[in-house]
Amino acid sequence: MLRITDVHAHYDEKAFDCDRSDILTRLHADGVSFIVNSGSDVPSSQRSVNLAHEYDFVYASVGVFPLSAYDVPDGWIDSIRSFASDERVVAIGEIGLDYHEADADREAQKRVFRAQLDLARDLGLPVVIHDREADEDVLEELDKRPVKAMIHRFFSRSEYGKAFAERGIGLGIGPAITYPDAGELIKTVEAIDSSLILLETDAPFLPSASRAGMRADSSDIIDVISAISRIKRISEEDVAEIAYRNAAALFGIRR
Repeated sequence: MLRITDVHAHYDEKAFDCDRSDILTRLHADGVSFIVNSGSDVPSSQRSVNLAHEYDFVYASVGVFPLSAYDVPDGWIDSIRSFASDERVVAIGEIGLDYHEADADREAQKRVFRAQLDLARDLGLPVVIHDREADEDVLEELDKRPVKAMIHRFFSRSEYGKAFAERGIGLGIGPAITYPDAGELIKTVEAIDSSLILLETDAPFLPSASRAGMRADSSDIIDVISAISRIKRISEEDVAEIAYRNAAALFGIRR
């Protein structure tokens, strides 16, 4: 049985309210060794911590992601700091920059991003980064505030994948690699060292191509492993084991 890891999921989302316990129990029984459930604002970060206490194979990352940066409540960074002190929290995230919308307030996003990078450095925790059409600025901020990091759901040009890899930053490879438009992602996976590959689903948001239109869950990692196996010309068992070791090392997980 493959040792499957999913380093970025959102099982606290309403999409799982009807069967959360059933699906998490099944996934663990089917070989999912551990999951990192990610917060995207203060309330979801609290839910992630709660979930991690309920299931011993679920860990939490806590943070405010860029599209939640515009209306953060007073004392938000203190809340994230408090959550991060919990023994079940393994990272600050998801945090980052998102320039997809033309009216994105880049300076507001950067202020929140920088505050959380500083927090991660203070606490000695890695960060999970949301980067959408903001590669240059993400690289600049990480060069100014170096910290252990991964790029969540990487799907940018391969030149940026290589730039992150040169800095030792892991790349979260998810179901996007199973779709026909994954050419740049495939180039990236071909080019980077396997020690930087992490597996994720972003559940419930992006299923593999074979399940397009359905709710994503960690079982979609199987299709991701198969795709990486073909690209790297190594066995599926090796892909899963390498990704397991990479995730355990980044997040300090011992199982």
